Amino acid sequence: MKIQKKELAQKLNRVKMAVPKKPIQAALQGVLVKDGYLIGSNLETTIRAKLEGTERECFIIPERAFDLINNLPDGEVDISVSSKNTMTIKADRIKNKYQTMSPEQFPVVSAWENEKELSIDADILLESMKRVSYAIPAQGTNAVMNSMCVQAAEGELNFVGLDGHVLAWDRVNYDGEFELLIPKNTVEKLKSLGITGKVQIKHNKTQAVFITEEYEVYTRLMEGEYFKYKAMFNKLPLHTVISRENLLEAITRAKMCTDEFKPVRFELQGRSLNLSIRDSTTDYDETVDLQEELSDKLVIGFNAKLVMETLKAFDCANVGMAFGGAKMPMIVEAEDSDFKAIVLPVAME
Repeated sequence: MKIQKKELAQKLNRVKMAVPKKPIQAALQGVLVKDGYLIGSNLETTIRAKLEGTERECFIIPERAFDLINNLPDGEVDISVSSKNTMTIKADRIKNKYQTMSPEQFPVVSAWENEKELSIDADILLESMKRVSYAIPAQGTNAVMNSMCVQAAEGELNFVGLDGHVLAWDRVNYDGEFELLIPKNTVEKLKSLGITGKVQIKHNKTQAVFITEEYEVYTRLMEGEYFKYKAMFNKLPLHTVISRENLLEAITRAKMCTDEFKPVRFELQGRSLNLSIRDSTTDYDETVDLQEELSDKLVIGFNAKLVMETLKAFDCANVGMAFGGAKMPMIVEAEDSDFKAIVLPVAME
């Protein structure tokens, strides 16, 4: 196989995101080159990247060769594999050999039955995934909660994530009906691939594949009933608008002043939000202007980190904030889209 180093390294770095650190099968430690694709898999997620010039190839690039390929000089790379699975890599004046495995040991994605198809622009898919994914826990025992719900119904395509403390919901116009529970790990890989253009999505009850001109991402789907998230977004009596950047910067400064886990205290009155954090070494106060006058005074506490992560998920200049009381969640809404989030309060001493 002869190929330009830059193209090989770029696709290899994308595909290796699916290579597990501790594989249950030795062949999964490498990346398979087969029929014009680079293929990496951890059995839950498989990434296939189109690589021109490899249509007649079939061998495994072992993990030990990844760093060398990335650090080769630009130009042509020549990779050959002997009948005894010895791989030779040549580039410029460089030559090295690796012992690899038989490509027959690499598990392949099996054919599906009863699959359905839909398509969506990559920009729309990725924008909503990026907004919502912060609310999905990285680890946990609840498989449904560890996934993103992508649900099409009643002319809308909904993207939802939650972890018991925050809930994020974005939606766009869409005709069709389906529901996919996509594992967080797959969502993160889709966000990192840099996919563009139209995304064709094929799925059945247990699996889905996202297909573009350059990539295919196969994933298993979570099974179960997702939470009734729409019922959690009630209309609340207290509402105001604030600069997202000003509030985020204020909370960031307050959080910098303490190493302890102490809630940030919001005291809202009129057109002012006074936030404070107090602990054994910190007595921080800052006032941020509100753009709409609040009808009643409210004092409420939040986990500062969760509020910061929520504000970072938005990209608009201002956000709406709605409250129902000191023990009720805060609803944050974008000014320029249907994206909204819930942050649960915490008790203050």
